[in-house]
Amino acid sequence: MVLFSLLMFVPFLGAVLLYWYNSERAQSIIGIGVGAVVFGASVLVFSTVRGGDSLAWIPRSLGIFSPSFRMDSLSGLFSLFSAFVWLAAGIYMWSYMKHEKRTLSFYVFYLITLGAVQGIFAAGDLVTLLLFFEIMTVSSFFWVIHNQDRDSLRAGYFYLFLSVAAGLCLAGAIELLKISGSSLQVGVPAGIPKNITMFTWGILLLIAGFGVKAGMVPLHIWLPMAHPVAPTPGSALLSGILIKCGAYGLIRTGQFLSWGQADLIPWIGVFVTVIGVVTMVLGVCLALLQGNAKRLLAYHSISQMGYIILGIGVALFLQNDGVLGVSGAIFHSLNHALFKSALFLGVGIVYLGTNELDLYRLGGLWRDYPFTALMMLIAAFGITGTPGLNGYVSKTLLHHAVSQAASTGVPVMVWAERFFLVVGVGTTASFVKLFSLTFLGKKKTEVADGAGEKPMLALGMALLAAVMVFVGTRPYVAINQFIAPATVAGGMSDLTYLQHVNVWAKGDLLGMVITLAAGIVFFIIGMKTHLFHYQPPAWLSIESFGKLFVRMLVCVGHFIKKIYTVLVTPLVRSANGRPSDMPSLQSQGVRLLTVLGVIILCSLVIQFMGFV
Repeated sequence: MVLFSLLMFVPFLGAVLLYWYNSERAQSIIGIGVGAVVFGASVLVFSTVRGGDSLAWIPRSLGIFSPSFRMDSLSGLFSLFSAFVWLAAGIYMWSYMKHEKRTLSFYVFYLITLGAVQGIFAAGDLVTLLLFFEIMTVSSFFWVIHNQDRDSLRAGYFYLFLSVAAGLCLAGAIELLKISGSSLQVGVPAGIPKNITMFTWGILLLIAGFGVKAGMVPLHIWLPMAHPVAPTPGSALLSGILIKCGAYGLIRTGQFLSWGQADLIPWIGVFVTVIGVVTMVLGVCLALLQGNAKRLLAYHSISQMGYIILGIGVALFLQNDGVLGVSGAIFHSLNHALFKSALFLGVGIVYLGTNELDLYRLGGLWRDYPFTALMMLIAAFGITGTPGLNGYVSKTLLHHAVSQAASTGVPVMVWAERFFLVVGVGTTASFVKLFSLTFLGKKKTEVADGAGEKPMLALGMALLAAVMVFVGTRPYVAINQFIAPATVAGGMSDLTYLQHVNVWAKGDLLGMVITLAAGIVFFIIGMKTHLFHYQPPAWLSIESFGKLFVRMLVCVGHFIKKIYTVLVTPLVRSANGRPSDMPSLQSQGVRLLTVLGVIILCSLVIQFMGFV
């Protein structure tokens, strides 16, 4: 009980304390102090559960429902690296928030969101998880609208709308899973449900709900809007941690299916794999076209989440042999939290000094920000999969998993491996672009006086970079001590493939070197040909498709209203003894046939849903 309270409720208490001690210095101290307490508690939790045990706590009923909490090695690892990144961001905020307005409100929601995120990982059932999921949605919404300008308000309400929709999907999934007779406990396989159709739709709603938060295409459109407008610490945590709540939910969904052991939904592995590939490819393509540094990083978060979704899909496809997909997805979740947070923090330091995010207006800043340039270089090496950094290890595990699936000869899996390699080239080109246009070449923007590398800003990045280097140079320590226990807790009991994988194999190293070289060449070609300045037609964007969908819903609403007005209302008036203004019998017949057509169409849709 004590450890659960430290993880979830100390942040809420810290948010309350801010109303009594609300000077800027007190805000920073409370933020760092709460972050340190939560990180310490997460270390104790993971140390306790790493051997295969679990911690459980069922508090008193709240009347409406009875919450339950449970921590195992998987949730403990997500709690651990989330708390670590949160602490690094809190240290960074000591200096950064001096340049922001309304710091009190940001710190309050910063701490509330920390407690909510830890509650998601500690939840023992889907209802408890949904409660903290909604708290996280509302509190992080205030990060996005923090600047109170038109762009931030537009992005914030878009983020809130889609996040609420995600919550509704999870709520619907809970009801359908209850109807199917499945357990709602987190980390427990479903077994054989009584109603396969309801169970299937429940799983699809879980994927949709968690997919929104994970930035899964086509549910990703909030992400490139919200991340650039939030203050830099908020952007780092949105991209580094909050989307990992979606990844965590998707991994638990795979465990719920026993990773396909019962063949409950035989096509689900291919379905999730396709989504992962599309998310990877679309994310990296759109990132290459961005001139705004934060938007480039936001689109790359989508692409990197595609890697994680792909790993989950491959694991579902391979079933009992999918351990590399699960371990790769878990490992890449941890790694992405580290290097993407560091990249956002580095861009924030540059922005403080130049007030500029347009990469084509930056350049030559390594002299003013040598330490920031070094930290961002390490993070860029990490995300591109350079050997010796953390991203190389998790991408190698994922590549082995995809290659294993491709060896089955299934065309989808064969193409998944090809696209995996292509996305690696695009990722390298993107971060060569980010680093070179920011720090190399001719200096185009002057740096404000006194806007150098403050110690606390540098320390926040250094903590993240140190872990990246450690994981990259000691991969088997990370795998054996952290990833393997989490993989077992995630539902994979046979670790044979993981124990025998050789991340330093000559073929893997050579393949990564070729990918990096191809990425550099692609960057040069893209800059010479102005390929990265290409702007696709507006109607091709996912945002346009989203607007079209909303318009279709509005049209359907008007159509239903019209049917009610011309058919139902006259009948009601006639029944009440008032003049009915009834149209001719022929007109009534046409309208009646229209209504019957709508009813038949709806019934066909329902039957199709039942067939699937």
